[in-house]
Amino acid sequence: MSTLLIGNPFNEHLIGDLAALPPGARRTGGNSALRMAWLAEPGDVVVVAQHVDPVYLRYLLELKGLDPGSVTVLVPPPGPFGDDVLTRERLLHADFLEKARRLVQDNGIDRVLPYSFNPTVAALTRELDLRDGTPGFGFLDAGGHDLLNSKSAFRALGAGLGLPLPEGVATRSRAEAEAFAATMLSAGEPVIVKQDYNAAAHGNEILAPRPGVPQVGAPRLAVLGGPGEVTRHFDAAWPFYTNGDRDKVVVEHYLAGSVPLGSEFEITAGDVVERHACEMRMEPVFSGIVIPGMETSPDARRAFLDQARALCEPIRAMGYRGLINIDGLAAPDGRVLVGEFNGRLGGTTHLHWLGERLVGPGYLDERLLVTRNRWSVPALDAALSALRAGGLAFDTADRRGVVIMCDHTRASGAVEYCVVAEDAGDAREMEGRLAGLFGPASR
Repeated sequence: MSTLLIGNPFNEHLIGDLAALPPGARRTGGNSALRMAWLAEPGDVVVVAQHVDPVYLRYLLELKGLDPGSVTVLVPPPGPFGDDVLTRERLLHADFLEKARRLVQDNGIDRVLPYSFNPTVAALTRELDLRDGTPGFGFLDAGGHDLLNSKSAFRALGAGLGLPLPEGVATRSRAEAEAFAATMLSAGEPVIVKQDYNAAAHGNEILAPRPGVPQVGAPRLAVLGGPGEVTRHFDAAWPFYTNGDRDKVVVEHYLAGSVPLGSEFEITAGDVVERHACEMRMEPVFSGIVIPGMETSPDARRAFLDQARALCEPIRAMGYRGLINIDGLAAPDGRVLVGEFNGRLGGTTHLHWLGERLVGPGYLDERLLVTRNRWSVPALDAALSALRAGGLAFDTADRRGVVIMCDHTRASGAVEYCVVAEDAGDAREMEGRLAGLFGPASR
């Protein structure tokens, strides 16, 4: 049987306010839906926000060993943001539903696999009568997506399990949030304020007591010199932090100098299957991945994975089925803490496919996967040609080289790449050579 894959990483349920995103960021974020094509098998249908360059689709399918016509790509009609992102208006549009129903019947599709199983995808699953073949649908249809993508819900569950969390509060009370921030700042310690729902750190802001605090994991940083400045800042920022008083706010001690960590697990009815740990590149928001890592020790990553697994067991008991990614950090003082969970696919899901299928089941012990979300290139053809000419293109025999994981050239004049390297030195050498082809790689 086959799968309907839906690339909706930037959607109205996951991102606090799509209209508030810079148009370029919204368009590039929506186009990252194309990563879902790495998971496709013959007969599958991949729903993406924007039309796909046939050159890139052929490149991707050839690396997967698939015929160009074996996978169908479907783009719904434009919505309130044009074709930037997949919204409810697009996924439930009558014309799209008609095409999707026909493909479900013709391709023998029996399940839905979205990036984010939000209420819109739940409604689409019901419309296409794919409930029975989609694991854990009852939990997701009843709003489980919101529960497992909430930073405040994470803090409640993590605290209940006794896991190490950054000191902080999750609250609807402005007075409580402001008091915690003011107390930390007056003691000379920075804090990070997080929207309850958002992705890729776009809903975060660092509040610092002095200049010079490194900005990692947030697109905004404010230096606040005293209680009066804290109050004035919260006057202006509280509607943003709460999405117009809709959601709770999380305020935590910001541990400057930490290494952001990530992980992915698969939760089934009978087990929790560990996939990998990783380090997240933040410049200042999510800009790439290192699997399994270059800055942290194997022991630190093992401790983090054990903490993350402890979270997965009660989540499995709730009825959630599918992939979950859990974030944390390795602090400068040696502590390893967990920071949030995301009951959805993540920025490493397609990389895990690449590792297992193009490198081998032992890829975590044999290779490093090092990615950058933005590498500015003149054109897709130019990038592919330069990789081949420079001896950098991925070689299936050597299991080493550069793979273009997502084509953003139409959206932003850039591509995402993954360096498959033998070790850290090999990865740095290849990234250095990439930087010399068209200019420096940037986020």
